[in-house]
Amino acid sequence: MAGRRRSAPQRGEVTGYLVKLIRESIPLTQEQLAAELDIDRATVQSWESGRRPFTAVPFGQAIAIRQRLGRFGANTSLLAALDDAAEADFILTAVLDGQVERTDVTDQPLGWSVLTHRLADLILWAVLGQTPTFIRGLPLPQHRRGPVATGPFLPADERRSFFAHLHVLADRSAARRHPHVLLHRQACFLAGMDPTRASAAWLTQSNTRTARQAPAFHTWSPLWPDVRSVVTSLANQGDPEPLRHFIARAHPDDACERAALNYSAYWVGEIPYRERDDSFMPAALTDWRGSRLLRHLVQRLDVGHPFVDLNIHNVWALLTARRGLAIGDPATGRALADRATTLLDSDRISAQSRQELTSIVYSLRADGLTGTGMGR
Repeated sequence: MAGRRRSAPQRGEVTGYLVKLIRESIPLTQEQLAAELDIDRATVQSWESGRRPFTAVPFGQAIAIRQRLGRFGANTSLLAALDDAAEADFILTAVLDGQVERTDVTDQPLGWSVLTHRLADLILWAVLGQTPTFIRGLPLPQHRRGPVATGPFLPADERRSFFAHLHVLADRSAARRHPHVLLHRQACFLAGMDPTRASAAWLTQSNTRTARQAPAFHTWSPLWPDVRSVVTSLANQGDPEPLRHFIARAHPDDACERAALNYSAYWVGEIPYRERDDSFMPAALTDWRGSRLLRHLVQRLDVGHPFVDLNIHNVWALLTARRGLAIGDPATGRALADRATTLLDSDRISAQSRQELTSIVYSLRADGLTGTGMGR
């Protein structure tokens, strides 16, 4: 990553709490881990609290510590997330910077690479207090004594500042002579997660014209993912119509359909390397299979999900591009049949979604996959 032109005190809450979960997964107490690493307990305690960010540990020493944690038996999923946790802290530091209205937007790490689901989850862990998806199913010990933090939750004033500063960054990145599209769209996307709905008015005022009257896309362009992020944010803030309009009007050719699938595959980790910009999206569908993406999408085929119409479309596009994918995972195929049946009984999806779900159900039946009957 490029360095920022102006230094700022680094945060360590996300990395610190992840280190705590890693230690507890072994399991070791702070004293025991300190003894194993030949350091004092206060150092472990300061890492876990974020007072002394683990990201400040010299690179070689950090690698050695991670290797030793693995040998001690630490959960591999948690260890694998340490880099993303460090990046989440880095992004939080930059977004919460009190000088955000004056710093160069190209120095904002939020615009340096394309977010993944895990990285976004780790950022929102601190902002919203919601446990990341990849942690929820892990067998973690629950024997802590007394009232303890359940995550790296920011104080209320910093949570408000986080969303307010996202508005500033999005507006500034769009106002430049050469707009910083990636920073703009990712700031808009995260702003759409504001649970207070305070971002709804800003999104509507600043972006509705673009969202509702999206450029007449004839093929993919760098503006395509920008508009997509805006309309998904509006859907998350309670207005699904711009997203439905985008689904219906902004997939005119194979390049746009490939972009939707490549981005979704990247988001869930099917593409294992980080992308620095959105230019990978319209490429051929060669680097991933789709099994993980299918499971991810099926789990989100729920009428209450703000992106339910987008999830339906992506399942339809995925099964069109990867014919027979559900056969390789019959349990997911049956779950898909059940959820599709439930959604078809609902009046809260678009007409296009209903057509695509009907096509999905017929395709599953042709492959010999039917639901468990739990969908009704």
